[in-house]
Amino acid sequence: MQQDDRESSVVITDEVDLDALADVYRRVHAADLHLTDHSDPTVEDRLRWTAEAPGFQAAVGYVGGELVGTVMGCPLPAETLWWRDLFSAEDPDLVAEWSGRTFAICEAFVLPEHRRHRLGLRMTADLLAQRPEERVSLAVAETNTRVWRSLQGLKFRHVGDLEPYPGWRSHRMLVRSLPLQASR
Repeated sequence: MQQDDRESSVVITDEVDLDALADVYRRVHAADLHLTDHSDPTVEDRLRWTAEAPGFQAAVGYVGGELVGTVMGCPLPAETLWWRDLFSAEDPDLVAEWSGRTFAICEAFVLPEHRRHRLGLRMTADLLAQRPEERVSLAVAETNTRVWRSLQGLKFRHVGDLEPYPGWRSHRMLVRSLPLQASR
């Protein structure tokens, strides 16, 4: 497969086109849209909930001017449900939250045909490079070994497992301290 040599770019923003992102999400996960993970709650609801959260920020990736993915999240509030149902966590203080402690990556996806640009890692690094929180957390489906391996390269550590929503596959909860240097 020939490497796509069109220019790629990443934009950090607090405003996103939810319909366009939902379309990209469906293209990324076309083979898995039948799974509860991708349908309940709907992708539109998940994207909207994240985009409406206080402190929301996203890295949006483009190749040749075309929207190809995003990494988006928000700071966790002290009363978050983010850590509910976390099992196998070794550190009980891990789930304690306070203002400024954790930035949560809620959604991350890149069209498969553009992954050779390493845009997922670039968007993650660019988004997190300026975050003021102490740490970042995200959940990755345990079957998504490609993303898990990439995140290990960014020094994320596995702190436990959870089922984010009823009926979803088990996910690995990952955490790493901030800051994270930008990819430039």
